[in-house]
Amino acid sequence: MPCKAETSQCGDASCQSRPLFHNIRQLPRSTIPRILHEMRSLERKVFAPREVFPLDDRVLQQRNMEIVVGLLDQAGWPPVVAYAVAVKWNHRLLLHKICVSPAARSQGIGSLLMQKVIEDAKCWSCRAIDLWVDEANQVARSLYSKCGFVVQETVNDYYSPGKNGVKMVRVLQP
Repeated sequence: MPCKAETSQCGDASCQSRPLFHNIRQLPRSTIPRILHEMRSLERKVFAPREVFPLDDRVLQQRNMEIVVGLLDQAGWPPVVAYAVAVKWNHRLLLHKICVSPAARSQGIGSLLMQKVIEDAKCWSCRAIDLWVDEANQVARSLYSKCGFVVQETVNDYYSPGKNGVKMVRVLQP
């Protein structure tokens, strides 16, 4: 079965503020520069300067890099509310970054984004998804655990002195 270009979460009125998730390469080319610009803006608001990822046209040229973006069609909201950046390698997916707009948090959007990433990873024939998370980031660790990820190892000073990294993995069933 082919992978869907978007994921619709539900059909009732409560889902009007839910984004549709797309692989950025499947969107109209004319919209991609604006979407990347909005992603860069969100990236600078959410992450520390040393953690900002260069979201530009070059990332799209890397065939093993995948970007899933959550877009809203609602007036008054910025269209980009969430995104994930991942790299495919050796039948595995390394989830490099997940971001949900601060204004859209605590609405289940992170879980929906993770569901989309997991679905896509299966379509890309990945056997597992790996990620690293700051040991102190309990919100992210809880999200990943609820999505079926398990702790594989903890590395002291992974991010910087005193900031430990936790490697989490989700094995995918075919």
